[in-house]
Amino acid sequence: MITLINPPGFKSFSGLQTHVPNPPLGLAYIAGALKAAGLPVHVIDATGEALDRVRRYPERPDFMVQGLFPDEVVARIPASTRIVGITCLFSSLWPLTRDLADRIRARFPDAILVLGGEHGTALPEFVLTTSAFDVVVLGEGEETVVELFRAVLDGRSYHGLPGIAFVEAGLVVNNGLSPRMRQVDEISLPDWDSFPIEAYIDKDQMNGLNMGRSMPLLATRGCPYQCTFCSSPSMWTQRYIPRNPKSVVDEIELYVRKYRVRNVDFQDLTAIVNRRWALAFCQELVDRNLNITWQMPSGTRSEVFDEEVTSWLYRSGCRALSFAPETGAPAMLATIKKQVDLDCMMRAIRTTVRQGFNLSCFFVIGFPEETAQTLRQTRRFIRKLALLGVDEVSIGKFVPYPGSATFRRLLADDKVTLTDDFFITPMYMFSAKSPSFAERVSARALYLNMVWMYASFFVLCFLRRPLRPLRILGKAILTGREESRYAKWLVDRVYARRRWRRAAADLALTQRPR
Repeated sequence: MITLINPPGFKSFSGLQTHVPNPPLGLAYIAGALKAAGLPVHVIDATGEALDRVRRYPERPDFMVQGLFPDEVVARIPASTRIVGITCLFSSLWPLTRDLADRIRARFPDAILVLGGEHGTALPEFVLTTSAFDVVVLGEGEETVVELFRAVLDGRSYHGLPGIAFVEAGLVVNNGLSPRMRQVDEISLPDWDSFPIEAYIDKDQMNGLNMGRSMPLLATRGCPYQCTFCSSPSMWTQRYIPRNPKSVVDEIELYVRKYRVRNVDFQDLTAIVNRRWALAFCQELVDRNLNITWQMPSGTRSEVFDEEVTSWLYRSGCRALSFAPETGAPAMLATIKKQVDLDCMMRAIRTTVRQGFNLSCFFVIGFPEETAQTLRQTRRFIRKLALLGVDEVSIGKFVPYPGSATFRRLLADDKVTLTDDFFITPMYMFSAKSPSFAERVSARALYLNMVWMYASFFVLCFLRRPLRPLRILGKAILTGREESRYAKWLVDRVYARRRWRRAAADLALTQRPR
């Protein structure tokens, strides 16, 4: 028996942002691949099976752990389990994942413990030498896990398989990434039947604006760019592979029929790169007449957003999207290898705003090379966005993500120490608690800049369209439907935080197991 586990997740209120766990799309793909291969799979979604279960994280009072207690997760693992696969997409979840693995090892000493996700791919040696895990799956995992798990169940050696790292004779062996899957349309769909996906849908626990019953989806895999602060090149290489537009719409239609969804959240690293693909996808979606909305909350490239593309996107139901300039300083863009022409992006923003999209833009401040001058350039650029009609911005402090080129440089220079405090840092990137990795700007100065950027942006937005934020906030408070990230933040701060803290207090009184 193979048991796949999505660990409990963090809910946190990090200053100017709120973080909530989302459906484990990557693990659902793994479950689908294993089932298609005829392998016996049991799934435990420790977050989704207890979305109303929250408790304080002892080491961080601002964080709530959502989901089952670790001992409850272990108790749900079938006795016949020979392989336990656990996902850890974000390094901030590593402390929870590691502690769960330790408990599983104590209960199942002979099982093979396998870690998947970007954290393991970024730090395989660290994972294998500081935890109970036996194997780390590197990069894209669907084909790798099938071969690995078949070898284990058949009693064969898996040591020669590409795409894994493991310990042999006390040394870590890293076989490197397996070749990327080019026939992405042949990959089995996520096995959502094995997950409590209806609970995520009913509680609107998705990564995007609340546009009704929603499902996550991947239309493309990988990213062709090599930003120095991003871990994608280490996980996916620079190969960008889109699915056939008809295949994507087939999946959407399945979710409309099966789960009665009214909206789809694209979780791609960058969904719209190829103009021809974008138009073909929109045409297919329009022809099916599914009457849904869709959005790109994780961000997308802006180069192909001309009048024709934006018109087709809106006609097909796209209502919200995000661009990621990251900084308003051209010199900083060159330093982080962010291949963005700000003038070109401004033209795309004007076109997108005219079409009526809800548009947000992502920024990161505090890169190691950041200066007071580059921060001033970013502030000016953000003010321009407000005057252009951009709906919102997201501004976070730089954190060196494991697997990124900048992380490797800082680690080599002894400016990063792999402790739980470091792994938790991304959860604080929107608050005053996050440290500064900029050589010439302090943590306090970065936070004050962030607050000023937010304040000036939203003041200008209010002056430009004074009734719009009041309408959006009123609708969010009265109906629970958030049409913007700041409305979502307000609802979470006013309602969810109070509810979660009460639930955590109730759990403490019941003295449930840890």
